[in-house]
Order: sequence, then structure tokens, then C-alpha cells
Amino acid sequence: MAKVHSSEREDTQVVTRSERERCWIARDKYFACLDKNSIASIAQQDTSMCASERKEVDGVCLKSWVDYFIQRRERNLEIDAMKRYRTQQAYDELEVREAASRDALRNKFIKR
Repeated sequence: MAKVHSSEREDTQVVTRSERERCWIARDKYFACLDKNSIASIAQQDTSMCASERKEVDGVCLKSWVDYFIQRRERNLEIDAMKRYRTQQAYDELEVREAASRDALRNKFIKR
């Protein structure tokens, strides 16, 4: 897997509450930029349009946090895609069953 971080923060540093909040705010801005530009996989797509946001995340967050945030985001996007697919699949199956029921009722009344 490609290296997805270049964070300047070392994992051995103590993180204060205000630093955590700054990290989360930077992460949210970065992910908003990725969403706005329809970038799902950071390792596989050009993310240069969000370079300034990424630089901010790398500057204020620990390396392990950056990796975790990115992996979690990509996993959540995969789960959302699976849910949409399953929902559409269930809807399609329901439509087929309803059409079959309508046809059966129609045939029942037409035969009489």
C-alpha cells in the first residue's frame, strides 16, 4: 500500500485537548475538500487540489492519527457504497415481487 501520510508530528509527543481539537478541525476541512472533489481513495487518486488542507492535517496531527483517519474514511465510504448497493438490490427485488403479484391478481380476475 502506498504511504498515505507525511505528518510532521511524532507519535511519541503528548497531545493536549486544544491540539486534538485543531487536528479534528483540520481533518474535517481536509475531508470536506476530498468530498467536494469526489476523491474517495487518497492513495489511488490525485489529491493535489487538497494539498493545502493535507499540509495542515500533517502539521497538526500525529502520523498514526492521520493514517487512522484516512483508513477509517475509506472504510466508511466502502460501507456506504455497499449499503446503497444492497438497498438498490432490495428495492429491485421488491419491484419484481410486486409486479409478479399484480400480474397474478390481474390474471386471476381476467380468467373468470
